[in-house]
Amino acid sequence: MTRYFKYICLLLAAVCILPSCKDDDKEEIIASDSVRITSFSLAADTTILDNLENVFFTIDLEKGLIYNADSLPKGTKVTKLKIELKTDDAAYVNIKTVDSTYNYLTYSKNAIDFTNPVDVEVGSKSGLYKKKYKITVNVHQIESDRLFWGGMQYSYLPGKGAITKQHTVHFNGLIYCFMLRNGEYTLATAATPSEEWNITTISFPFTPDLLTMRCTDTAMYMLDTEGNMHSSVDGITWENTGAAYAAIIGNFGGTLLTLTQDGGTYYHDKYPRPEGFTPQPVASDFPVSGFSEMLTYNSPWLTAPQGMIVGGRTASGELTGAMWGYDGTTWAILNNSITQREGAAFFQYVTFFVDDNWVTSEKITWFVIGGLNETTALSDVWTSNNYGVTWQRAGSELQIPGYILGRGYASVIVCDEPIKSSDDPTWRPLDTYPIPQGYRSEPMYSKVEERLVPYIYMFGGEGISGTTYDQVWRGIINRLRFEPIP
Repeated sequence: MTRYFKYICLLLAAVCILPSCKDDDKEEIIASDSVRITSFSLAADTTILDNLENVFFTIDLEKGLIYNADSLPKGTKVTKLKIELKTDDAAYVNIKTVDSTYNYLTYSKNAIDFTNPVDVEVGSKSGLYKKKYKITVNVHQIESDRLFWGGMQYSYLPGKGAITKQHTVHFNGLIYCFMLRNGEYTLATAATPSEEWNITTISFPFTPDLLTMRCTDTAMYMLDTEGNMHSSVDGITWENTGAAYAAIIGNFGGTLLTLTQDGGTYYHDKYPRPEGFTPQPVASDFPVSGFSEMLTYNSPWLTAPQGMIVGGRTASGELTGAMWGYDGTTWAILNNSITQREGAAFFQYVTFFVDDNWVTSEKITWFVIGGLNETTALSDVWTSNNYGVTWQRAGSELQIPGYILGRGYASVIVCDEPIKSSDDPTWRPLDTYPIPQGYRSEPMYSKVEERLVPYIYMFGGEGISGTTYDQVWRGIINRLRFEPIP
C-alpha cells in the first residue's frame, strides 16, 4: 500500500508540473516593425481605361517612390482612381489628399485624385517606425505614338537658289542630295542632315534624270534623258556604263533590276546581265515608271531576300497602287490595298504596340507616304506591320499634319541621331503658322547620354503642278523621344 501511495504522489506531482511546462513553451508575440509596401496597383475601371488594373507600378523602397514608368495615354482621367495596396502587416497606411488624411486600411474603397503626386505614410505595429512614400500616376502630356513633324518647323534643302529638281540617296555612309538650282547642278553631302553640308557644283557630261538614281553597295547609278545609264562612286565624276534602260527599279543582292524597252514592249532586265539570262516581258499591270524606291528585306517566313515596290504607271499609262514583290526569280503582286499613286515614298520604320498588360513592344513597320494621282498631290500614310501581307490606312496619329503639303517623288532617309530639341535654330517655323505650345512637356533624353533614335527626313517632293518644294521635314514617333523606362 505504501508503494502504491508513493506512485500516486509522483503522478500527481507530474500533472501539476505539466501546465507550467506548457506556459514555458509559448512563443512571445512580437509586434511587426515593417513599414514596407509590398504591392501597388490601380483598381479596374473600364469607364476610365481598359485594363487599368494591369498597369505596372515600380516600388522604390529606398527612395519611397511608387510610379508607373510607362505613362498612361494622353487624356486619361486620374482624378478618381481606386487602388489596391498591400503591406507587411502595417498598423496604418495614411493617405494624404488635398482635402483630408485617412487610413487606407479602414477606407480602402475611397477614390483618390492623382492629378498631383499623393503622399502616403505607413506605420509599423510596433509603433517604432514609420515611412513616407510618394505615389505618382504618370500620364503622357503628348500622344506617345504620334508621328511628330517638328511642330510646323522645317529646314531648306542644302544650298541657295531656285530649286527645280532634287533627289537624295544614302550611299556608303553619307547622304547625297542632288539638286538643280538656278539651272546649275549641285551635290550636297553630309553624314546626317543635322551636320553642315559640303556643297559642290557638278558638270554632268549628259542631261541627268535625277529621279532614276539608285544605289548598290559599290556605286550610284542614274539614267540620262536618253536612257543611257551612268555610274559614280563619289557623285561628282560619272561614267557611261554602256548600257541603256527604260527604268532602274533597284538593287537586289548587288545586281540592278532594270527595265528595257523594245518595239513598245517592256522587259525585265538586270545590270550586269548574268550569263544565260534572257529578259522577260513585264506583265501588263506591272509599273514601268513612277514606282517607289525598292525596299529589300529578309522575311522571317522565307529563306530568300525579297524586293518590294509600290505604285507607279503601267505601260498603258494607268496608275496603280499595287505592291509588287520579287523573290530573286519572279515578280508578283502581293497586295493591292493601297490607292493608286505614283512617286510614293516607301520605307521601313518602327511603331509600337501596347498589349492588355500594358507591355509595350516595338514593331518593324513599313510606311507608304504621299504620291501623286491624276488630280491631287497626296499626303496620306499607309502602314503594314507584317512585311506587306496586309496594308491599312494609318490611324490619325500617324497621318501627315495639314501644314505639310501633299507631294510625290520626295526622298526619305531614316537616320539614327541623338535627340533633337524642338527649338533647334537650324529648323525654321513656317511663316504662316504659329508653333504649337506644349510639345516639350514630355521628358527628353539628356544631351550627355547622346542616345541615338531614328529620325525620318523627307527631302523635297513635287506638287501636282510639278513644283519642287525647297524643304526638308523631320519626323519621329514621340515615344522614341521619351526617357528610357528605368
